Amino acid sequence: MASSLPLNIYEKLPVWTQNVVCSLVGFNMRQTRYNKSFYQFLEFLEQSQWWSLDEFQSYQNEQLTRVIHHAYHSVPYYRRVMDERKLKPSDIRLTADLIKLPILTKQMVRELGSELVSTEVLPRRRIHGHTGGTTGTSLQLYSDENTQPHQWAVWWRHRRRFGLNIDDEFIVFAGRSVIPLNSIDPPFWRRNLPMHQTYVSIHHMTRQNMPALLEYLQKRNVKYYSGYPSAVYLVAKYMIDNNVRLQSPPEVTVLGAETLLPHQRRAMHKAFGGKIIDQYGASEQCGNISDCEKGRYHVDMEFGHIEFLPLEGNVSNISRIICTGFWNDAMPLIRYDIGDIATLPTQNVVCSCGRKSQIVEKIDGRIESYIITPDGRQAGRLDFIFKDSKYIEEAQFIQHEISTVTIKIVRSKGYSSTHEKELLADLRTYLGSDIRIEIEYVSDILRTSNGKFRQIVSTVFNDQNNL
Repeated sequence: MASSLPLNIYEKLPVWTQNVVCSLVGFNMRQTRYNKSFYQFLEFLEQSQWWSLDEFQSYQNEQLTRVIHHAYHSVPYYRRVMDERKLKPSDIRLTADLIKLPILTKQMVRELGSELVSTEVLPRRRIHGHTGGTTGTSLQLYSDENTQPHQWAVWWRHRRRFGLNIDDEFIVFAGRSVIPLNSIDPPFWRRNLPMHQTYVSIHHMTRQNMPALLEYLQKRNVKYYSGYPSAVYLVAKYMIDNNVRLQSPPEVTVLGAETLLPHQRRAMHKAFGGKIIDQYGASEQCGNISDCEKGRYHVDMEFGHIEFLPLEGNVSNISRIICTGFWNDAMPLIRYDIGDIATLPTQNVVCSCGRKSQIVEKIDGRIESYIITPDGRQAGRLDFIFKDSKYIEEAQFIQHEISTVTIKIVRSKGYSSTHEKELLADLRTYLGSDIRIEIEYVSDILRTSNGKFRQIVSTVFNDQNNL
């Protein structure tokens, strides 16, 4: 948010000046995101979401043909790969033809560097970015001036399904450094007036700061909340535990950037009411999945093509997400293994919302977010173990060797040895008797540098798929 000013200078400014800086950055942000390209693509998306599946597939083939030609003629890596395989751009005209190309991994992106950057997009027209680096070194990325507007058009189509508009006031809970980390007194939020945004720092959402935050939220009347599920959940959990009700709750809660877990959704609905909505995207800007009014996830097929490839060792409908983006000529990513997993429906499903785009049952999260046991089990999405416990605020699984798993737990008032025994019994049911289970009680669970929460942190999971 304050990236236009050196952080060491920004942090020394008084709060009112920091608000001015955030608004100045917000003005530039609005101009960049919501330009002519944004509005044109959004208008197109409002119509295309009702296409037939054949229309979607035809459109994807058309965009893929353009991307492949561009990549072959201007991106050194793709030129080399296709020449090695004796492929011409005309050999890849359909999304089904993508299998002729290798999968691009995160490690390859790190190693290839400039070989993935188009020579046709001038350096001054490239926008530098990076991933959050939640599982290691962040990726250095480039996009062109139309990539971000196209991404935001997809996100705003999603929000508009639920009655939201660009000029609605909202509060976002996320991880940017808008409040100095050494700040111990409120306010733990800053205003970005051009974007109609109030930014709340996740890094300051501690137990001792929650009363001040809730006092502030009581004073605000905004249309919606937005942010990481784990962050918004902290607010909802505090409200439930302390019997707090907002005088003007948000009509909609918009979630993304992390996997939305069922117990988080339930808590938010109980605390805020209204609509709880979710979408899946990534910093790499090459694929997107959004839920609809009926609660089903649909692939945003106009933004990129997503392949769902089976994940070895799991049932056939649990798949890795492989993305080919359509709207980044500066650094096109083709067959990019984004590192996430989704579950597909086990049979053909027609959504009652009327959209024919591909349906995803749920987003499961990071590919390394599995506990591996000595007897060969692969356990992911273990949040359900805590769903009925009002005495556990948060829990995180840590596994660095196959013989042991450590569970970090933030306890609520009233937690007892009985709850620990029940928890261990439940864990044994799903993890078996061969793995050692250690419980570590902590006051809070550290987020990543960009404020994200990871339920499972593992260095053990080793996917055996032959890429």
